Amino acid sequence: MKKLLAMLMVMAMIFSLAAVGTAYADDADDFHIDLTYSNVFNPAEWNYKAAELFAEAVTERTEGHITVTYHGLNELDCYADSLVHAYNGDNWIGLEEPSLFAEYVGDCAVLAGPMLFTNDEEYNYIMGSEIVKDITDRLAEENIHVLDTHYSFGYRSVVTNKDIYKPEDLNGVKLRSTTAPLFIKTIECLGATPVPMSFTECLSSISSGVVDGFEGSTSTLAGAGAPYELVKKVALTNHFIATRWLFMAEDVYESIPEKWRDILDECALEFGMWEQTSCADDEQVQIEKMKNEDGVTWNEVDIDAFTEACAPVYDWIVEEYGANPDLHQQLVDALTAFRAEKAA
Repeated sequence: MKKLLAMLMVMAMIFSLAAVGTAYADDADDFHIDLTYSNVFNPAEWNYKAAELFAEAVTERTEGHITVTYHGLNELDCYADSLVHAYNGDNWIGLEEPSLFAEYVGDCAVLAGPMLFTNDEEYNYIMGSEIVKDITDRLAEENIHVLDTHYSFGYRSVVTNKDIYKPEDLNGVKLRSTTAPLFIKTIECLGATPVPMSFTECLSSISSGVVDGFEGSTSTLAGAGAPYELVKKVALTNHFIATRWLFMAEDVYESIPEKWRDILDECALEFGMWEQTSCADDEQVQIEKMKNEDGVTWNEVDIDAFTEACAPVYDWIVEEYGANPDLHQQLVDALTAFRAEKAA
């Protein structure tokens, strides 16, 4: 009798598990969602290329159960307006720089702060840390789900037609800035005058003398519209890593069956890393071309002087966003230990 009962219990468990598996499969097979993906970038830029590949891969690998339609070129909402879509629970994906997330969790601006990272390996190390997991968990509570943090395309430096070696050399120089407050504040501390505008307006503004240049990456300098024809001198401040975070609404993310959500996660990481490594591999080629064919020059700067000049940015982040006042030092300590370990 006991054996019979045990067999019946085992059979019941098997049927129950089978039913769960069938329900899971049915849920996944019946599910469909259309996601709109927007950012500001143009077809010559790595963020555009990665976004197109991501959208195509998700749609294909989920067999159309998740369809992602990509819009670049600032066609739809971008920057802070893009994050509002996630916050409101729209079927939306965006790719924006980390300091914009500080409107929801102030510590994000510290992660995006100036003169912090010197290479992609350091950045990836911090992005994989418990510090960042805590921050992204808090973003999820604001209905913002970070899909990936690796959409990086080099480091941002000062690009003008003037020789820049120290902060004083930027006095009176007008630089195009993004509209993100962190960028505006950092450009002020670098020594220049920020002029916020979309990059789509930047080249005409240089031509007309509204601005004297911009701060941006090598790929931006080499990008659409040929900025290198207008500005020829790059001062290697490397003050920001040029990076974007891929995100969507947390409640929308959670509504996707695990079968398709896993593919979404895989594609997010795959094409973030694809962009980062592709850009790094191509950067020296771009530099050599612009040096040899276009007369662009690069010069080292007084990094210590620029680092000191940017120190007040972190106090401003604490005041502006209520960020953890100890976080910057925690990151510096973690990076110092990481660098020592790599050098050993």
